[in-house]
Amino acid sequence: MAEVSKGVRAQQGIMIPTISKILLVVRNDADYRKATENAIQIAAGKNPKIYLLYAVDMELPPVVPENTEKQIYDRLRKEGEQVIEECIRKIKASGIDVEVIGMHFGFAAERILRTERELKPDLIVLSCRGLSTLKRFLLGSISDEVVKEAKAPVLLVK
Repeated sequence: MAEVSKGVRAQQGIMIPTISKILLVVRNDADYRKATENAIQIAAGKNPKIYLLYAVDMELPPVVPENTEKQIYDRLRKEGEQVIEECIRKIKASGIDVEVIGMHFGFAAERILRTERELKPDLIVLSCRGLSTLKRFLLGSISDEVVKEAKAPVLLVK
């Protein structure tokens, strides 16, 4: 592979961007393990750093009692900590540097896009649930919004 310009290399006539920062966005769903594995495979042998963000898209109705809201957030935080710890173990076991950006509960797409603007990753790896057309229309899709608004390429993992 010949170095063409900073951040890009040529391989068999194809321009391939150099990846030094990967933003891995996970949540407690069935696909976060696949997203983590994909980020590891992309990073393998290239020495990039993976930045890990746990983001859950949610908004509680205003009539939820305070103690119920605290219980919900405590449960989500505990789940998030478990997911983050598992991801960190897998990434570090692969010899890849990882940094946790944090946990976010609320409007996930906004947080992902803000993190992207601040971090300027070369790639975003994001698990997606694959909502039905009706649910996507009614609820919107985190992955749709991130793909439309992000400056970096986005890899969606199902």
